[in-house]
Amino acid sequence: MNFGKAMKHFVLLGVFLFSVGTAAAQSQSSSSNPYVRLGNKAIMDGDFKAAVNALEKVKNPDTLVTYMLGYSQIRCADYNKAVSSFTKLLSQSPNNFSAYYWRGKARNTLAVQGDSKLSESDRGKMLQASIDDFSSAIRLNPDDLSYYQSRGMAYRDLGILQGTSSTAVYDKDLAAEAYQKSIDDLQHVLSSNAKRDDLAKEIKKVKIYKSNLTK
Repeated sequence: MNFGKAMKHFVLLGVFLFSVGTAAAQSQSSSSNPYVRLGNKAIMDGDFKAAVNALEKVKNPDTLVTYMLGYSQIRCADYNKAVSSFTKLLSQSPNNFSAYYWRGKARNTLAVQGDSKLSESDRGKMLQASIDDFSSAIRLNPDDLSYYQSRGMAYRDLGILQGTSSTAVYDKDLAAEAYQKSIDDLQHVLSSNAKRDDLAKEIKKVKIYKSNLTK
């Protein structure tokens, strides 16, 4: 399967998982909207900028449309708007684990961007909010290992932030705790698939980070 087809399959799977439990009538009413049809086609074509342009024109979007918009905003690297979209979605449908996952991914990215204008304190709060989102996704759908992996990486990022002595949020004990939680989550995923050499290497790195914390 080439990249384009793989991406279409991934998007379709994500939308399908999200839409489980969504009222059929709601989806049918959305499909009659020309902007929804344009947005859906743009997503399938991999043109996420066009998808955002179309979906933002939908008045009173239902939760599925909001999900599609938030996902497209992430693909366009507009993470702040994606957080807003998924927050709106969760206010309407608080048990959508996929929405928690994607909001967590957006928040994690915002916190670690090299050109981030966030203060170190705000970066720490953003990372904790990301971790909380992944935890909510795990609570609602505990069998999805990608949620544990994403939370593990967010804990790693938090550990790096709190474990850097030059930062205003330096705290050795909190960093050690974050690193250990990262190891635990990543090990949970590795235990289900011992062939994940990438995770085994990441766990080794996190262990080194933890052991190298300034005394």
